[in-house]
Amino acid sequence: MKFSRITAAATLSSALVLAACSGDDTAGEPAESADQGATAAPTDDATTATDDAAESTTVEMTTEAQAGAVSLEDAEEVATEVLSQRVRADQGDGEDVEEAQEASMAGTALRAHRAADRLEGVEGEPAEVDLEENPVEPNVLAISRDDEETPAYLLVQTVPEEGAPRLHLMTSDSGETEDFRITWEASMLPGTQVPTFDGRASGSPVLREGQGELTMSPRDLLKSVGAYTEWPQPEETPDYRTHGYAPAVRDAAQTQAAELDGQAELREKNWLVSDDVTTLLFEDGTGFVMGSLLRDTQFVVNPGTELTTSDAFRAFQDTEVLTSQATLRTSVFIAMRAPSEDVEFKPEMIAATEQLVDASGE
Repeated sequence: MKFSRITAAATLSSALVLAACSGDDTAGEPAESADQGATAAPTDDATTATDDAAESTTVEMTTEAQAGAVSLEDAEEVATEVLSQRVRADQGDGEDVEEAQEASMAGTALRAHRAADRLEGVEGEPAEVDLEENPVEPNVLAISRDDEETPAYLLVQTVPEEGAPRLHLMTSDSGETEDFRITWEASMLPGTQVPTFDGRASGSPVLREGQGELTMSPRDLLKSVGAYTEWPQPEETPDYRTHGYAPAVRDAAQTQAAELDGQAELREKNWLVSDDVTTLLFEDGTGFVMGSLLRDTQFVVNPGTELTTSDAFRAFQDTEVLTSQATLRTSVFIAMRAPSEDVEFKPEMIAATEQLVDASGE
């Protein structure tokens, strides 16, 4: 099943739009992309980058309960319905699309999809999908454990006809099945795999506060990724495995800055959307940290120079020439595997997707 409205990972806004001129005992099926080598398999046996863009609300993690927040049967039914609505949100226009968007997505994911919808005239319409002939086939990787707290979570994987598998985090603020919506989604990076979660019948623990036994708090981990990919580049960079993502972001910024040399100055800053941070624990106690950043790419125009905007920029602001500055805002959806005190490794990026969500200038 193809989800085509969200820009692929490492499609960089800085290179997009401006040119200068003067429960159950049966394990789920593993999913793999022959092109990307990304895999995952569930089991049923057991301000700037240092300032948050939103205040977080967390509660203490508990691990006493050994049951999923919802049954596997309900989880699969929810995933199928939500993802079917997600496909419908890519089809057609008007009220039907808005209803499908609201029935399948919420928060940052919904805002990103609405932005992608605005860019349809620039990037083309998504492929038509007949759900009767090509129904969604979700693979529920994890169900959050019933710890008497909310939200409840489902982590679901889909495998498109082309490209890498996609991961979708579905969130229910009430814990009720009818309230699940996609709040985060991203494509798996080449060469990555999702480690094993606890059995879906028993549920996966949710790290709702602090860092638990992880070596770094989830928020600090994502903030450091944001700092890692800013421009100008920091002198010190963390020792993370990003499977080519971070170098691609930095190289694109460097190329753009070089092309604009003498005409405009490029600056990029990332902000953590703190409310979007969600951490599920793997079977080995390491963490699967999902969240989003807001990246502002700013072009400060030199005196006597003009910037000619692209069609993508004008989808948000209908201005052809800028003489002062331009700012592009991109939502960056990221998933990292975080080490624990008992399991050591370099923090690893598993998935990443970017979407241009706004543009402005003068």
